Amino acid sequence: MFRKRTGEGSVDMTSAVGGPGVRRAESGWGWVLASGILGILVGVVALFFPGLTILTAAFVLGIGLIVQGALEIGVAWRAETGSTGRGWLAAFGVLALVAGILVLFQPGGGILVLVWGLILWFVIAGVHDLLVGFSQSGHRVWNIALGVLSIIVAFILLVSPGTAVGLLAIMIALGFLFRGAMDIGLALSMRRSA
Repeated sequence: MFRKRTGEGSVDMTSAVGGPGVRRAESGWGWVLASGILGILVGVVALFFPGLTILTAAFVLGIGLIVQGALEIGVAWRAETGSTGRGWLAAFGVLALVAGILVLFQPGGGILVLVWGLILWFVIAGVHDLLVGFSQSGHRVWNIALGVLSIIVAFILLVSPGTAVGLLAIMIALGFLFRGAMDIGLALSMRRSA
């Protein structure tokens, strides 16, 4: 984290909860601490209730698709007649809206999309690491090993979707736990600076 005094009672920080130049009032450390504690609690709940975690992730995916679809339709509607890409934007908006509604009413489909996204991520990361490993001499062994490991994980997830769902729940839980810990560290740092 980088700190620079910017005036009375505020600091420029780069942290888990803001990008470069985000101004945080030093007196607001309690809110960041509360965010960190909430993140830890959500992460613990996600670890102990993976089914609920996955259903919640599918629900959030459905809501996100509905909002995205509505926004794209709105932008297409407001665009001038004959604008380049207006029809495509409207079509993708309708597609996202319908997909979001389907995910909300059939969360299993949303979970399936999340699992396939996870598998695809491991395949792309694996291929990338292998390409880097074979094309660059720096850290060659590590890149090749990570690439092979990622491809193996993708294959395991492909043949065992239940494992993929469990791994997805664990990744969500770890994301909340690490984010919560980072927020708590930031809050304590802000408190010392106050």
